[in-house]
Amino acid sequence: MLPELRLKIRVHGRHPWFFRKMIQRPERVVPAGSCVRVVDRDGRAVGIGFYNPRTELALRMVAREGDAHASEDADAMLAALLDAALALREDVLQLPKVSDGYRLVHADGDGFPGLILDKLGDAIVAQVFSLAVQKRIERIGERLLARWPRSRLVLTIDPTAKEREGLENVPPPGRVEVEVVEHGVRYAVRAGHGHKTGFFADQRDNRQLVRRLAKGRRVLDLCCNAGGFALNAVRGGAREVVALDLDEASVERTRENAARNDCRLEVRHGDAFDALRELRPNGFDLLVLDPPKWANGKDELEDGARRYFDFNRLAFDRAPRGALVLSCSCSGALSEARFLAILRDAAAEAGRDVRVLELRGAGPDHPVALECAETRYLKAVLMELR
Repeated sequence: MLPELRLKIRVHGRHPWFFRKMIQRPERVVPAGSCVRVVDRDGRAVGIGFYNPRTELALRMVAREGDAHASEDADAMLAALLDAALALREDVLQLPKVSDGYRLVHADGDGFPGLILDKLGDAIVAQVFSLAVQKRIERIGERLLARWPRSRLVLTIDPTAKEREGLENVPPPGRVEVEVVEHGVRYAVRAGHGHKTGFFADQRDNRQLVRRLAKGRRVLDLCCNAGGFALNAVRGGAREVVALDLDEASVERTRENAARNDCRLEVRHGDAFDALRELRPNGFDLLVLDPPKWANGKDELEDGARRYFDFNRLAFDRAPRGALVLSCSCSGALSEARFLAILRDAAAEAGRDVRVLELRGAGPDHPVALECAETRYLKAVLMELR
């Protein structure tokens, strides 16, 4: 029988996270990373979760009472969740028809706490955020290899989670070079290195949006990373494309990807803020603003909000009438409502009228759990300047 964990609160909703202050201290020691049966203050069964008393977010639910996959066997539960996640990507979304780079498991968005899995070409990259998942990662890997026998598995540990959760050390990933093909565009990817898992699969649909909008336009891709937006702008028939990044490795990767796809574009090394200040009037009429995560948590939220404000204010100030701006934020700590308020204030400061044409996010392989708003982290706002 699983050890029982009692909460200090009544449970009414279905949010999967419970913090340490919400949990009664067990009568017997429950080792970190254990699977536990959870009851609320009144003794009502809540479900089954992973428990780690050393971290503030001490309990993550894996199954609710009555769920079909609920089991005393943690491995069986994770296997069922993994199979369901793979079926969504392959059978429902049919992502292999458009790309071999997509998210297989999106943590709590798939009801799978503490794990992200990305399939990147013939590599599968795991990002582990939970001690309970790390204890079971080998069996997850075995199940993945049974499905894709020739895959190369890459394990990464989130450094913040390592300290918070007490994760065990793992050797850094070796040099796993792969190619990802998305809507006919080829990307060189070093799996498990750089930002996230090595490739921004979450922007796939937004890259397609830029391809559709780019015909005849002059496109500026700021914070270009691997050049995904810029490459799609070229494929979409843009008149001119410039990609810029402050990171020299990103600049080289963009140049490599441009050559790999026989795309003609200008790649610059530089600061995106400086590039906006130096824009000539009536220059670029399609701007993509996709900066790195400027707010990693609540303690960085205000500083990050100021940077987003300044970045977008400069874009609004320098772009011509009729220009389109796709502005993104991947900071999960920054809500969509707050991001829209920042854009509104930036437009007012720049003295521009701006219309929102579309609110977007990550692709459907990054599902958002309604009971867990934190699973929606990427905001992408398409705007027209008037």
